[in-house]
Amino acid sequence: MLGNSTWFVEMAVFLTALVVSVIATPIVRRFAVRWRLGDKPNGRKIHPDVIPHLGGVALLLGVMAGIAIASGENTTVILKALPATLLVVMLGLVDDTRNLAARPKLVVQLVAAAVLVMVGFRLHTGIDMFDTFAIVGGIVSLFFVVGMLSSVNLIDGHDGLAAGVALLASAAFAVIGAMDGADGVVAGSLAICGACLGFLLFNFPPARIYMGDTGSMLLGWTLAQIACLITMRSPDPNTFAAVLLVLGVPILDTLLAVARRVVLRAPLFAADHLHIHHVLRDSGLSPRKTLLVLYGLQAVLAGLGIAAATGRAVPVIVGLVVITVTFVWFLRAMIEGRAVEVRTAEAAAAQAVARPVAAGPITFPANFSSSLSERRTSASR
Repeated sequence: MLGNSTWFVEMAVFLTALVVSVIATPIVRRFAVRWRLGDKPNGRKIHPDVIPHLGGVALLLGVMAGIAIASGENTTVILKALPATLLVVMLGLVDDTRNLAARPKLVVQLVAAAVLVMVGFRLHTGIDMFDTFAIVGGIVSLFFVVGMLSSVNLIDGHDGLAAGVALLASAAFAVIGAMDGADGVVAGSLAICGACLGFLLFNFPPARIYMGDTGSMLLGWTLAQIACLITMRSPDPNTFAAVLLVLGVPILDTLLAVARRVVLRAPLFAADHLHIHHVLRDSGLSPRKTLLVLYGLQAVLAGLGIAAATGRAVPVIVGLVVITVTFVWFLRAMIEGRAVEVRTAEAAAAQAVARPVAAGPITFPANFSSSLSERRTSASR
């Protein structure tokens, strides 16, 4: 457990990240409005107007300010990963301003994740087959980090969702770190907590600013780092399961995205309107109710993750049941939703083909008769 002086430092980390995020977010918003950098509404977005989307810069400032006043061996490791972190942030900024294609983004993400693995970050599963061999463990860690980058990005399609889920996940990581006496894990987690809470003041429905890809990739990146640090301190299956449960909602949505695209035979990287927040909105829930349902699911999984980190098997089993039932329910709803979309599109197309062309009087130009007479005279010559 952490001592009183350490708790003082950790609270300072949280409050610093919170205050910096609260101050920076409206400033970034004004900059984005001035330069017309915003998220335009489309079929996958729930907002009707253009919303500024450089909130990830405010999140970055908050997280870095919090970590800057912390101390500990794990925060030193996080600072060693700073070059790769800056690469991810730059990727997000370019994507927010230039709208990059999926494949170039994936290449840069793989490079950044490889750098992270090389400076010492590993996701330990507690399974000898994966942890004993450095190459295998490195590959597992690489795909986990890239997967988290994509997972948080996928859920960032609803006001307040990505920031709220990251807030709950990082709070759970802070508790797990405190139980293990990992000062750096607690500090990093609380920095994310403070930054997300400050940003949520402007991002909760109806949102006044979005985090953009800069923010979603930053949160996925930092959560992946914290998860690796936790498993590195306690490399056993229960800790690995605890980490996955804490990151349950982003991982669940990613698994559902892959599963439904396989079932529907759709391109793996194709955007769609069938994420978990879309399904809940289509069921009739308001934006805030949708958000609260997903917050509740994330809180349950995070609580089970904390319990699993104590070494108990029951929370892991309960978590697997919750995830399995939720996965099956959402996948069925997504497939049915896609079928409804197809039937609606086919009906609209059939109606357009069957619709008769409205008949009306045939009109001719005013000089039509004189022009016709001239052509006949010319032909007779």
